[in-house]
Amino acid sequence: MQKTNPTLFFLDGEAEGAPGLKGSRCTACGEVVLLKIAACPRCGSRTLDTVCIGQHATLGQSAEVFHSADGFEAPYFIGLIETAQGPRTFAPIAAAPGTALHAGMPLVFKLLPRPDGRVGFAYAVAEGAPS
Repeated sequence: MQKTNPTLFFLDGEAEGAPGLKGSRCTACGEVVLLKIAACPRCGSRTLDTVCIGQHATLGQSAEVFHSADGFEAPYFIGLIETAQGPRTFAPIAAAPGTALHAGMPLVFKLLPRPDGRVGFAYAVAEGAPS
């Protein structure tokens, strides 16, 4: 399976806990950051483990977008998500048009097959979450 962005996320079986976002955990101070990096931003250590993060997250602010973008047919949602491990990022939100999203909603990482054969990802509202 070809990923839309190989540097950003893991598929099933590519890392412990996958699928999820690629992250780095400092072995010296425990800081967790998004993506694979060379040095810890907190302590400067160059000893980091590549880890899978973001399987669970919380929604911050979000917006419904009404203009199509690469791989996303309008309307779609984008949101600020905070992973359970701490790092924050903007990510697509898999929700039906017009869905009432609100800050604090629990989210889960989800792989999304695309029509061109590649696979991307989005966050979906966790089952059982209040709407």
